[in-house]
Amino acid sequence: LDSLDLLTFRDRAPRITVVVVDNDAETTLTSADRAVAYSLVYVVEPRRGLAAVRNACLDATPADADFIAFIDDDEWAEPGWLDALLTMQKQTDADIVQGVVKPVYPSRAPAWMEGGGYHEVGPFEDGAPLQHGASGNVLIRLEALRKSGVRFHAAFDAAGGEDVDFFDQLLGRGHRMVAAANAVAYEAVPADRMTLAWILRRRFRTGHTLGTIASQRGGIGKRVVKAVARLAAGIAESVFGLLISRTRAVRGLTNIAWGLGTLAAVARLPALHDRRP
Repeated sequence: LDSLDLLTFRDRAPRITVVVVDNDAETTLTSADRAVAYSLVYVVEPRRGLAAVRNACLDATPADADFIAFIDDDEWAEPGWLDALLTMQKQTDADIVQGVVKPVYPSRAPAWMEGGGYHEVGPFEDGAPLQHGASGNVLIRLEALRKSGVRFHAAFDAAGGEDVDFFDQLLGRGHRMVAAANAVAYEAVPADRMTLAWILRRRFRTGHTLGTIASQRGGIGKRVVKAVARLAAGIAESVFGLLISRTRAVRGLTNIAWGLGTLAAVARLPALHDRRP
């Protein structure tokens, strides 16, 4: 909220409503009870899970709003964040504009972790078309969203991946997504996510989400072929990486995890949960 108070715009500032969703019926968010630069809507969503929270955001958005921009509670925005999203949308007329998320570590991260980009979204070339989206830093034209009727699916609440499924639905309906390289948010990475085990679970879950989507909407054969290719490439790279580069060895392991996750979804095996309850 502090970072949103500091947003700047090159032209006239838009009318902004900040929606805060608290996913805990037993508490209230005292930090929202403060003076802010914009009008603030506070909502309690008692159903646990990210899909429920994000749908509550959609429901609480003012009816006359033109766009909704998501930013996560463990992120903060650069002053020009929202202006960069809106500017790119105006330049491209895209229905979805994806920004960049840069990680901030509590201590120095290993070189293989920083080099692998496992905790970031992007980097992107400005205006580049995208085929996958992440909800931590994104702008969506509400007219397109309302016409499509797309919602976040509760099936992804426990393991995550609800945003991958959400944007796959929108893109499947012909809505276009582009990147805004200058729309930057930062994410605090807790120490328990700075482990190889956590990264491998996350990659397994990503593959599992894509396999689940293919099982539900078609294209399962193509997805299985991609999974097997990732497995083969991952095995080769991990073995080769042991000889020359830990960064490449880890990248190979993450491709193995991704491929196994996809095959597990096709076999209807559960995902490895990496979300806190």
